[in-house]
Amino acid sequence: MQHLDLKLLRSFAAVADERSVTRAAGRLNLTQPTVSGQIKELEQILGYLLFHRTSRRIALSEQGKRLLPLVQTLLLNAEEVRQEAEALRDAANRHFKLGAAMYTMDLPDRLALLDAFMKARPETSYSIDNRLQTDQVRDLLTDRLDIALLLGVAVDLPVQNFTRELPSGCIVNEIQYPDSLERVLLRRRKIGLLVPADSALANLDTIPVQALSQLRIAMLGGEHGHAVVDPIAQFIMEHGAAPVAVAEGNALAIERYAQRNRCCAIGIGWFPTPDGMVWREVEDMAFHLDFALVLGTNANKAARRFFDFAQAFQAERTDCTTIAGPARCVSVVARPGNEASLH
Repeated sequence: MQHLDLKLLRSFAAVADERSVTRAAGRLNLTQPTVSGQIKELEQILGYLLFHRTSRRIALSEQGKRLLPLVQTLLLNAEEVRQEAEALRDAANRHFKLGAAMYTMDLPDRLALLDAFMKARPETSYSIDNRLQTDQVRDLLTDRLDIALLLGVAVDLPVQNFTRELPSGCIVNEIQYPDSLERVLLRRRKIGLLVPADSALANLDTIPVQALSQLRIAMLGGEHGHAVVDPIAQFIMEHGAAPVAVAEGNALAIERYAQRNRCCAIGIGWFPTPDGMVWREVEDMAFHLDFALVLGTNANKAARRFFDFAQAFQAERTDCTTIAGPARCVSVVARPGNEASLH
């Protein structure tokens, strides 16, 4: 038996309920010949009559009586499916899921953008995914996250490097993501060096590369992403410094290590400088870290609306509030194929 069209079943149920083709046609906003034709088509498909017709009345056949409750249930379920599908569509127009790691919660650029968007578009809501960026980047690429505010670097690496499932707690790409993802750069900050405030280096505005010789420098851990970390380590080693691997290699931990051990540390420039330390630019050290709004590969309409708002918002910005280290505002929408922002 061929597939039963829902419109044929709706006509059958309406005629059975109204006991009249004319009244059923009015209820369905169809013509009487159309409903009659649909009943005949359904009967031909089934191979038996659904109604007994006389000049005065129309009545269900025995087969029609048995089929009617099943058809009514099917049509009710179909209506529930339609309503749920519409609700999901409406939700996608009004709500999006935003990735934003916990350590970005106080960044002024994040607060300014979200506050401005909610003021301009109060009908749109969002929920925050505050997991580490390793998980968020994977979900952006596998249609499980609409959009994310990422503190990191877009790198020219295969998407497969970011989409593999990892054991719980495993971190491999915390500050890097593929440059194939469309993004709006909100701010860019140069990576420099944190040095003890009472050291000779603290008296310099820019540290010359020859001053790196024999310095011990606490390094970011490899879990941040080797496309980012390795070039920084190579740079300081080329100029005679010794990179120090710290047990906990995140940016805040290496700053605390340097503060406690009175040595230097890589300073990403995004968090408050620890007491007793100062941030300094290093000559020829051309690395930076971006804060960007990054669009997922299958973002819903609400997320795309937020992305478009961020692009316009960024184009109008004039402030360049600095947390640590030099900062500059940019108004850039990066699309697949744009250069990576490591150098």
